[in-house]
Amino acid sequence: MTILHRRVFWFTLLAVLFLLFNPAPALAQQMEAGADFLIGVAQKEFADNVDTTGYGVSGQFAYFLGESPIAVGAEVGYLNYGTVERLEPFSPDIPEIIVRVSTTNNILLTHGFIRVQPRSGPVRPYFDGLIGFKYLFTRSSIRDDSFPGETLASTTNFDDLAFSYGIGGGMKITVWEGTSGRRGQAPAELSIHLGARYLWGAEARYMKKGSIRQAPNGDIIFDVFESETDMLTPQIGIRFNF
Repeated sequence: MTILHRRVFWFTLLAVLFLLFNPAPALAQQMEAGADFLIGVAQKEFADNVDTTGYGVSGQFAYFLGESPIAVGAEVGYLNYGTVERLEPFSPDIPEIIVRVSTTNNILLTHGFIRVQPRSGPVRPYFDGLIGFKYLFTRSSIRDDSFPGETLASTTNFDDLAFSYGIGGGMKITVWEGTSGRRGQAPAELSIHLGARYLWGAEARYMKKGSIRQAPNGDIIFDVFESETDMLTPQIGIRFNF
């Protein structure tokens, strides 16, 4: 772990300890939940190997510390950065039954974060510091070609885990205000969220679209790449504070 990694780790740990040992009154502990459409753009060494843009979704939950502008939270996101599909006979003995073979390249993003954000105003800019992991995996499945297709079998062809940390920023634009229905009628808000994050990633081994090939003799070849896993992730979605 580098010096920067250690500093981010201890900063996050101290914030969590502060939250645990300094509870705020119930109505002051405003919570936030949200969901985003997510775009993943590979950077630096990662972009040299992965030339496709990823698309996916993410969800998050944050907890504000009393009346302060500081929140801690967690976010989980999923990105698909390449899919290959083909139709094949179910087996050499049953060629009249056709199934769809699908291979997807994916990244599961899991991060804890510390956020600084104003607690009031129709437009609220924010800044995040994040720490967590990227789980990169390639998965193949066989589906019935009817609609909707049933998954008949699936397997993970290759996977790896990489340490991840980053910074992010953006804004929330309030579109509705009311009450949450909690005891004491705590305030509630619905907002549109616009943001982006830069996520540095440790080295990992992974595959990309087209990495699984069949040799002339019938053997299956896996083309595996290795690099750091830096990414830029623009986001758009909604936030609900309660």
